[in-house]
Formats: sequence, structure tokens, C-alpha cells
Amino acid sequence: MDRVKKKLETDRRIIKDKIRKLTKELDTIVAERETRRRRRKKNQIPVVSLVGYTNAGKSTTMNGLVANFSKSSHKQVFEKDMLFATLETSVREIVLPDHKQFLLTDTVGFVSKLPTHLVKAFRSTLEEAQDADLLIHVVDYSDPNYKTMIEMTEKTLKEVGVEDVPMLFAYNKADLIEGAGYPEFAGDTLIYSARDELSLMKLADVIKAKIFTGYRKETLLIPFADGHAIAYLNDHAHVLSLEYLEEGTKIEVELSPADASRFKQFRMEVSEEEQG
Repeated sequence: MDRVKKKLETDRRIIKDKIRKLTKELDTIVAERETRRRRRKKNQIPVVSLVGYTNAGKSTTMNGLVANFSKSSHKQVFEKDMLFATLETSVREIVLPDHKQFLLTDTVGFVSKLPTHLVKAFRSTLEEAQDADLLIHVVDYSDPNYKTMIEMTEKTLKEVGVEDVPMLFAYNKADLIEGAGYPEFAGDTLIYSARDELSLMKLADVIKAKIFTGYRKETLLIPFADGHAIAYLNDHAHVLSLEYLEEGTKIEVELSPADASRFKQFRMEVSEEEQG
């Protein structure tokens, strides 16, 4: 009897030690994510987070976008038809053809009746979603219970504090539904297949329209001595035209609000006739 009691006490100590270790690791991860979030806000890079029920196709969607729009197309995320296949938040940089950039995050899949001891872990993995500029709620459109899954996902998001973030409902796996037309977009709903390239292009267009607001065309005259500014704009902005003048480089470019402020000293006044 004493031997059994002693073993139980030893097991409890081992378990408590493991819990303390995991808690410490989790706190470290949270601190690192907070540092990354502050850096992203400073750099004003939009964040788009994929959320949804487990096995809805979030990782497949992310891999499709990464393959088409990322300089690191080899950095695919793990895909598997199993519970909690994605245990940590994956982050990838997406660069569109016009040089607009955003960070895409893939979160852990939701399940019904989330166990209490997993709530803290969910809060940690979903911190990216809480600070996102746009949530893409990926739904398995081919599952007859998809409406219930939508409700459970929204409930879980609310429970972990993810509220008041713009959301796009992305109904995935339309290719598994006989007669379904895709890609189709209306309002805040996209019907698509994450394995279809045209669907991924449409998804990218929808994301672009929703998160890149406030952009405007500017005409700048940049002295040749400030060639680094031209290099930056070529890499990070949508250059519409470029002309070399005696005074410097005249460039017509589409700028974000941050870059418009950054390069305001080079702004040229353009007449209505020149604007076309």
C-alpha cells in the first residue's frame, strides 16, 4: 500500500514538473509572438488569419497561396486529415504581383466542446487571429454539417477573445459538390476549391480588395542622389510609369498611406489634364 502511495506521489510530481515546464514554454512563445506583433505593426504589414473547423482546408489554402504568391514557395505547412494537425500558428509572407504584401497565418483547427485544459493553448495559438486585419473563415462546404461547424467556430472565436475583426467566409471543397460553380464571390462569401488555381487567384483578389484600402496614385520627382528611394519603390510598391528628367526620376506609383507620408517631400503637383 505504501509502495502504491509513493508511486502515485512520484507520478504527481512528474506531471506537475511537466506542467510547469510546458507553461513556461508557452509563456515564452506568447512573449515572442508579442514582439513579432509589435514589429509588424511598426512596419504596417497587414495580417490575414485562416480560421475554421479542423480539416476544413486551411493548410491546403495556405499552401496554395504560398505556392503562387510567396518568395518562399518551398515553405509549405503540414497537411493531414487528423485532429490538431496544425498545433502552432504558421506564418508566411505573401507578395502579390503589384508588390502589395501581407502576412498569412494558419491557426489550429477548432472542434466542438473544446476541453477546458486546451482553452489556454487555443488562446495562445489564436493571438495572431485576434490582431489580424482580416479573418478568412474556411468552411468545408462538402460536409453536410458545415452550418453547425460555422456556429462552433464563431463561438470558439468569441470564447478566446477574437471579436470585431472583419471576416470573409470561404466555402472550400466546392469541387466535391456536384454542379457547384466556383470560384464565386459575393459580399463576404467566396465559394472555391483550395486545390484549384483559379480559386486561389480569386481569393487573392478578394483579400487584396479588403485589406489594402487607402492606397492612392502619386507622382514623385526623386533626385538621382536618392536612388535608394527608387529601389525601395520598385521592390515594395506598384510602379505605373517611370521617366528620367534633368532634375531626377519622375515616377508614378501606387502608395500605401504609410509610404505616401514617407515620400511626401518628393510629391509633384500634377494638373488635371496630366492626370487624364
